[in-house]
Amino acid sequence: MRIARGFDRLAPVYDLMADVAFAGRIHASQTLLLPHLPPVRRALVVGGGTGRFLDALLTHDPHVTAVSVDLSPRMTRRTAARLAARELSGRAELRVGGLEKLRSDERFDLVVTHCFLDLFTDADLGAVIEPLHRSLKPAGHWLFSDFAAPGNGLGGVARSSIVTALYAFFQATCSIAASRLADFDRAFERAGLQTVARRALLGGLLQTALLWRPPVIQRA
Repeated sequence: MRIARGFDRLAPVYDLMADVAFAGRIHASQTLLLPHLPPVRRALVVGGGTGRFLDALLTHDPHVTAVSVDLSPRMTRRTAARLAARELSGRAELRVGGLEKLRSDERFDLVVTHCFLDLFTDADLGAVIEPLHRSLKPAGHWLFSDFAAPGNGLGGVARSSIVTALYAFFQATCSIAASRLADFDRAFERAGLQTVARRALLGGLLQTALLWRPPVIQRA
């Protein structure tokens, strides 16, 4: 798959590129709401990249076990090496591939999508969120971070230029289909997820949110 090959090529420099370009704020946005998480037993990290966030999650809560899914074999190997160096390998299962790697009977207390949903168009986003939502336990949480849709004014123009440049880069290197940010909030709302906490970084260029899946109330 061309997307996987593209991210394979980026794997050795992926974290460095993000840190240099955004002064370390992408990783900061991913971990900012960790203190707001309730106790988690089992987590699903989708688009786990080099395992940087997974490392942070497992370190933050020593009781968490996790499944990490990523299309890129090379990213996954870097995750494995990172976890081995930190003696965390026994608490994480790494799977190479897409959402087809999730089993229909698997359920998680936490789903994590950091800079993953931006790969998809509005037309495709619902089909991506649906199986992830289904894998989330009732009263489970969803941790999300990504770039934010540009607003108006001078700051909005600057953010729009940055987002446009990023999409041009990832279309060229990884052959992603999306060319602009989808409406994440609308997709989450349609799935019935409720926002628990939200933060913005870099003047609103980055966003992170913790969402909650309300339990189904059984009526007598």
